Amino acid sequence: MRFSRHIFLILFISLCFSDITFASTVYKYKDENGQWVFSDTPPINDVKTQELIYKEEKAENQSAPKVYVIPHDATYSVVIKNPLYIPVEIEIKSAGNEIASQYLVIPAQKSKTLVENLLSKPDFTYRWITGDPKAQVDHSVYQFPSNTGKALKITQSFNGKFSHFQTPNKYAVDIAMPVGTDITAARAGVVVATKDNFHMSGKTRYFVDKANYVKVLHTDGTFATYAHILQDTVVVSPGDKVEVGDKLARSGSSGYSTGPHLHFVIRKNYGFKLKSVPFKFSNGNGEYFTPKAGMLVEAKP
Repeated sequence: MRFSRHIFLILFISLCFSDITFASTVYKYKDENGQWVFSDTPPINDVKTQELIYKEEKAENQSAPKVYVIPHDATYSVVIKNPLYIPVEIEIKSAGNEIASQYLVIPAQKSKTLVENLLSKPDFTYRWITGDPKAQVDHSVYQFPSNTGKALKITQSFNGKFSHFQTPNKYAVDIAMPVGTDITAARAGVVVATKDNFHMSGKTRYFVDKANYVKVLHTDGTFATYAHILQDTVVVSPGDKVEVGDKLARSGSSGYSTGPHLHFVIRKNYGFKLKSVPFKFSNGNGEYFTPKAGMLVEAKP
């Protein structure tokens, strides 16, 4: 089909992280209590250590939205299918008169018949992006995304000169975390995408789309990205509902990153453009604060 050769997809699901780092080794072993330990330094005692190895497998665990042409006896139909757990905006550009060029929002895990009973095969292109552009940000307050009970440092915050100056990351925060630190949901929602098949890091463009992550959709249409997660530590799956404080994964330094940390950002689709959204954290005592670089924040259990 001619239209299939012209398909182009805007896939912000796995990109938009601008942190840089050097390659590192992650050691996985059990301590004296039989608990798994993930560390960027080898164990002091002589214990059996497992080396985490990159696995060549598909990053996304869901197929992409598609627009199909379905032939019948003498006619054609056009159907849009969204298998994701998040709404998607689709732009269709027609090369002929069979269908109208248009923008549509397809709800999560839904299909829509765009047109039926066409006498000739339609010729068109399409692209898609996650999120509903009509959703309204409700400015909810977010819980700090870890509950270790320790003070963790915010190393880069809003409008950071190092890597938080572009639109998708303008309102992102980087939180330094030792490898293996629990990462928890900062807001309730539905898990829409995960990736945890990569363990290396580096400062070349090769690593830009390699970071592991969990993405959670919120009720106001925004979604949070928890990035640079440690390989093989994601404990949720697309479609899972999570509450504030639920464990999602463990921290690491996968992908394009300068060292063990969590890259946390809230984004929304603003009409085929993903933008980050400013937010505040709760300190657990009924007080809210805007994250700033250099802050030490207690990750309360």
